[in-house]
Amino acid sequence: MSWRRLGEPFLVVIAQAAVLVPLAVWRFVDGDEGVYAYASRLAVHGYVPYRDFFYEQAPLLPYVYGPIGALTGESWYAFRGLSVAFAVAAGLLLYRLARSRHGRPAAFAAVVVYVGSGLVFGYLTIVKTFALSTLLVVGALALAEGGRWLSAGALLGFAVDTRLLLVAVVPVFAVPALRARRQWSLAAGIGAALVPSVVLLALQPGAFFFDNVRYHSLKSSGGLVGDTHQKAQVAATLLGLEPTDRALGIQFGVLVLAAALALLWSIRRRQMPLALAVALALGLVSFLPTPSYVQYFSLVVPFLILGALELRPRLPILVLFAAAYVLPGIWGVRHFVAYDPVLRPSLASISDVSARVNATSLPGERVLSSWPGYLIGTHAWALRDYTNQFAPVAAAKISRSAAASYHVVSEAALERRIRERRVRVVVDRNWVTAPPFARWHGALRAGRYRLVARVQTAGMYTRR
Repeated sequence: MSWRRLGEPFLVVIAQAAVLVPLAVWRFVDGDEGVYAYASRLAVHGYVPYRDFFYEQAPLLPYVYGPIGALTGESWYAFRGLSVAFAVAAGLLLYRLARSRHGRPAAFAAVVVYVGSGLVFGYLTIVKTFALSTLLVVGALALAEGGRWLSAGALLGFAVDTRLLLVAVVPVFAVPALRARRQWSLAAGIGAALVPSVVLLALQPGAFFFDNVRYHSLKSSGGLVGDTHQKAQVAATLLGLEPTDRALGIQFGVLVLAAALALLWSIRRRQMPLALAVALALGLVSFLPTPSYVQYFSLVVPFLILGALELRPRLPILVLFAAAYVLPGIWGVRHFVAYDPVLRPSLASISDVSARVNATSLPGERVLSSWPGYLIGTHAWALRDYTNQFAPVAAAKISRSAAASYHVVSEAALERRIRERRVRVVVDRNWVTAPPFARWHGALRAGRYRLVARVQTAGMYTRR
């Protein structure tokens, strides 16, 4: 292999890392990151999702991130670094797909647009399902384009193992597989990769269904698929019509417009590229959950880019588009690195709380922490039915016996444990945006706890 062929991928990797690594280091902490990081700790220590703890996603991610946590002492930077590695790998595959179809200039422009997207550098750099899911689906596309349907199916199956909603893209891949008469290879790959989910479903069918489906139908008044007003607001934000995430919306809106023009062109030619079909499926399914969130659409970005390239723009247009696209992204970076003690805490403040937990607790002690992320990197453990700050939200919607079966605890039960002094160490900060909120001050006074440390809005208490 020539140095030039080696140098191109190296340049693509370095360019992406130059953007994504600093964002991973300085981006504020997302509340869901604590859930995924702590689930990864549980998985690597032998606890099984659904059977042993509440986990409201498909099961693969904890088994991917868990070993990294074990090797690095549960470093937040290592967890986020793995997400960055997945995002960079997806960008490298994007480059190869674009180069094989449209040439080197278009491929470099595609990577610039990808890494300059607020949805990419804002959400593929954190400890959530998006980076791994994106890599798996982009990888499946690359393998399918190369006619390797068994391997493509395996990656699709693993994508569904990571995020159940991604089952929506399986029919999109099935159509070209049928045309190539490789549908059984695709099905075999998907089936083999889904074995972990099938096993966990067989072990705990009720908990598996509750965590992955029923909980999501109960957590808001809109049900599993509903609240069209909220979805309309998300669509307006994505198109740059709302002040929230305006820069991100401008970028996504422009990209959607380019991809829509390419879609119309492909329909006219009666030949829709697979990337466009995947983008369409992912975009539609991302609107289905209630509530829907802007961050869900981070998975769509690489496929919209590949779809937009079907317009085959000339080099000057490519350069102008990439430059104009990146400008709002530079503006949007400020949102992700602006800290706020209530809504956007920094990694440094989280690590400070964790250090104090480690100093105050005993090895292996069960600590009542309002957010499991505070226990990452410590020798303390969460309560078995409170490994997720949304457990009381789930418990509020179901019977007491069902809550015990699904390892979720009610807010009233948590406050009762504090009043009755059943735990020695309590870390108090509300991390949920919908009731029931964690408001433990009255219970802490009744239980005669004393404040031993405060880091921004997080308070640490011990029994007197």
